[in-house]
Amino acid sequence: MEQDQEKLPKDPFKSCYNCALYYLARRDYSRAKLKKKLNERGHEREIAERVLDLLTEQNYLREDLYIEARIKGFVRKGHSFYAIGQKLAAEGCAAKLEEIQQVAEQMGQDEDNVLWDLIEKKVRIDYDFVSNKQKLRERTLRYVISRGHSISKASQFYEKIIQEFEEDNLS
Repeated sequence: MEQDQEKLPKDPFKSCYNCALYYLARRDYSRAKLKKKLNERGHEREIAERVLDLLTEQNYLREDLYIEARIKGFVRKGHSFYAIGQKLAAEGCAAKLEEIQQVAEQMGQDEDNVLWDLIEKKVRIDYDFVSNKQKLRERTLRYVISRGHSISKASQFYEKIIQEFEEDNLS
């Protein structure tokens, strides 16, 4: 009997749907990422598209919540808002700068706070371990630039933070 069931052709839509649910049960995906995963598993593009439409209709696939979660993660890691938009676009998700700013505001952050916190954290961690303070400055600015922030604003903040940090250490 089991052999008879194995010989029956599987419903490709149902197979694709179950595969998508399997992925979504483990973590959230954007529509583009989930589509790519389904295509990599050998599901036909048209069927995958229909499955994604159904999952969206059933609220199992929520692109808006996925984007919001990704924005929050990038803000926590100290990325600039522009860099966040670029990273989301590379993932196939579109988020306007206003949306990113709104999510950051809900977190109690703005771009200047994110940059300030990023520099302050790096200085606090590395200050005692780097004897050459010029190297500390260069290392910190490279790190901040890798997160998409501007060098000019980062330099201004760095000088203020170092001054505060050294005043606190003298006290």
